[in-house]
Amino acid sequence: MKNFILLLILAGTSLGIQAKEKYRQKDFPNLLNIEAGYEVSPEGFFFSDLGDWHGYGLNNPEVDSLTGGLRGPAFTGERKLRLQWLSDCFEQVTLVEETEEGQEKLSFTEKAFNEYLPGMLRQRLEAGDLSLQLCEIAVSNRSTMIEYTLTNHGDRERVIGAMLSGKATYKDARCEFLSDQSLAVSVASDKHHFVVSFPEGCLLRPDGPNAYRAEVKGRKLRPGASFRFCTFTTYCPASTREEAIAEHQSLDFGKAGKYLKENRQRWEGYLNDILGKETPYLQSERNRNWAVKALMTLHTNWRSAAGDLKHGGVQPATGHFDAFWAWDSWEHAAALSVFNPELAKEQLLTMFDFQTPEGMIIDVVALYQKDNNGVCSKPPIASWATYMTYQRTKDKDFVREMLPKLLKYHAWRYQYRDHDRNGLCEYGGIGPKVYMGQWESGMDVAVKFKGVKMLKNAEGAYSFDQESVELNSYLCAEKFYLAYLLDEVGEKEKAIRMREEGRNLKKLIQEKFFDRETGYFFDRKLGSGELVKVIDISGWIPLFTGVATPEQAEAVKRNMLDPELFGTYFPFSSLNHKHPLYSPDKGYFRGQTWLNYTYFGIRGWKNYGFRQEAEKYTWLLPDRLKGLAEPGYPIRENWNSATGEGMTAKHFGWSSAFSILLLTEDADEFPYIPQ
Repeated sequence: MKNFILLLILAGTSLGIQAKEKYRQKDFPNLLNIEAGYEVSPEGFFFSDLGDWHGYGLNNPEVDSLTGGLRGPAFTGERKLRLQWLSDCFEQVTLVEETEEGQEKLSFTEKAFNEYLPGMLRQRLEAGDLSLQLCEIAVSNRSTMIEYTLTNHGDRERVIGAMLSGKATYKDARCEFLSDQSLAVSVASDKHHFVVSFPEGCLLRPDGPNAYRAEVKGRKLRPGASFRFCTFTTYCPASTREEAIAEHQSLDFGKAGKYLKENRQRWEGYLNDILGKETPYLQSERNRNWAVKALMTLHTNWRSAAGDLKHGGVQPATGHFDAFWAWDSWEHAAALSVFNPELAKEQLLTMFDFQTPEGMIIDVVALYQKDNNGVCSKPPIASWATYMTYQRTKDKDFVREMLPKLLKYHAWRYQYRDHDRNGLCEYGGIGPKVYMGQWESGMDVAVKFKGVKMLKNAEGAYSFDQESVELNSYLCAEKFYLAYLLDEVGEKEKAIRMREEGRNLKKLIQEKFFDRETGYFFDRKLGSGELVKVIDISGWIPLFTGVATPEQAEAVKRNMLDPELFGTYFPFSSLNHKHPLYSPDKGYFRGQTWLNYTYFGIRGWKNYGFRQEAEKYTWLLPDRLKGLAEPGYPIRENWNSATGEGMTAKHFGWSSAFSILLLTEDADEFPYIPQ
């Protein structure tokens, strides 16, 4: 019987019936280069995880004075602080051999070999027959660990110890020694606090202003033997020193192995949740690398609750956008639901924690509430993100928590952003400044807003004199997402009404915003109903939201593929390249390619059965947009549509989020828009 079963297994294997490949951390080394001095981003970057507000980077191996340690730690906090470095190398290690003549410092004989893996940094150093490996991971949402592993590869027993040393060089850092094994450092006018602990039994002492030395006692190392020691760093933004010390003391300093095992299991879970999706794109090694780069980028931008923030999530780009923007957050959440659904839920709650009594979700929330931006909102895609998160978790309790907030936000739009009360909304703000409505649109200085005026709707509520095709399309889809979620929690009558509103609005958009002559959707002016005939990316949002008729969708697709309109190096330019204000090398939304709108276009094609075109341009993306898949390059905020060169912020959140959605969502079995 056993032989028969074995034959069946072998036969199944020969027929191609094989278990899914399990992807491991070590399979994806150095997909991102964060070393200082790297030609693409010479300023370097850092790695962070678990929502930490600090992390570490890598120094240039050619700089001998920084050999023997990781760069940093780096830290962030309030918006104006951006990304800062406590030191170029706060933990620099020197190996010491104990001989009959005394102690001898050992020089490293090779350049440091740096590795950035998903979820950890590693550095390997050699000193003759000795090797030293550093491994840095996050162990909590406030703390990191560096494990040092020293190995004797020679043929004789030796007694080897280590010296750790460093200096806090950040402009206002203030170092204080707490014990024989720990020290504290305050930064940013004492608003944020580090606590660092060294191995038990080491001798820690001052070594000048804001500097230290820590001696790690020597151990006998037989040939082939190793010994390990660890340091732990806690960083607490918007805290007191006492709070940081208490947080640090909650760590389990003797369980390095447990922390490393948990890190490996968690990250390999992420990898396999993404790469295990059965889509043709993920059969490609290049695309798998692209997906993992996106995952790593999102997690390094993850910040946990701190200061005035009740929940955490992914910020757009550490060091560039150091807060939470509303529609970035919802776009992040949709992708996070693929591999880290608990973080997706938290990301959704972060913005709604600051919902106004009227129902508005403000533009930006930050570590300190005084830095929030409440002059406008953002495009309404929160229900889309909630729907995606629910479909991947089936967590009805979360839906029950979100629904009242989502419904209130949806109603707010019609109360405060529909000037003539005709059921078609406009972008706007809390005051008469045009920039407020531009920011609310998420398209900032888009050409179609040239010449708009702000009209007063109520006290603290103003609208453009222009109804937006994409805003109303988002609202239409939102009605169907809300109806589905209401059904799921038993609110059947509300669901019926919301679905009926969606059908009516859909018909209205089809009639009012589509121009048959050009075959495209446009904004329209209040009063006259005149279409604002600027052919840009907003015209394909009715496909993304399922609002267009099949005939309208076909016409829009023809325009999207017309070489006289969007026929740039990579299509999906934010403005058609024949427009006199097309400027792909500067100015938001005047010729750049954005990955969120690229996704909206490709997803829109899928919604209407244009699978061949959708597949073609998904495959083309990493060929044309520099840095998406190439090892080393950061994922950018946007790209020059004429050349494919990356532009503006690096290590960008929503570009990473939509990368994951593009590569994985074809494995989804639920309806994209539940109409």
